[in-house]
Amino acid sequence: MVNVRNPVSGFALTAVAAAILSGIVTFVGTLIPYMEFRLFYLGFALFAAGVLAGRPSFVGFSGFAGGYIGSFFGLLVAQLLFWSYNQWLYPMAIAFSLATGLGSWVTAKSRSRHLDRVLQAAPKLRRCPRCGAKVGANARKCWDCHAALPM
Repeated sequence: MVNVRNPVSGFALTAVAAAILSGIVTFVGTLIPYMEFRLFYLGFALFAAGVLAGRPSFVGFSGFAGGYIGSFFGLLVAQLLFWSYNQWLYPMAIAFSLATGLGSWVTAKSRSRHLDRVLQAAPKLRRCPRCGAKVGANARKCWDCHAALPM
């Protein structure tokens, strides 16, 4: 049986995971000596963090928005803690958050296609002949009127 969750919970899980992962990636980026290498590393590493963070979301836009918002706050906090404040702080956070959001969108979009395939292959519901309630494909008795169902 497919677990169906609320899309808002997927959004929240994606945002929290993106914030944590982007903070860790930014901290590791402080160990890279040259700024050019650091920026190159952060682009790819934050995209990968977005791919990991986007797994709980089922809707593509929810994955993108959760990854973008979570990563933006995670990057801002990490940059304020580990880097010196400069005029490029907010534009860099916005640009790198877009990379994380795109990674989350890619993962969420591929999951939504997988979910559609699972739902199409799932057994269809049938109706009780006595009361008309929808019952499962393998049900022996109706859940509503408790009548025996024909096989």
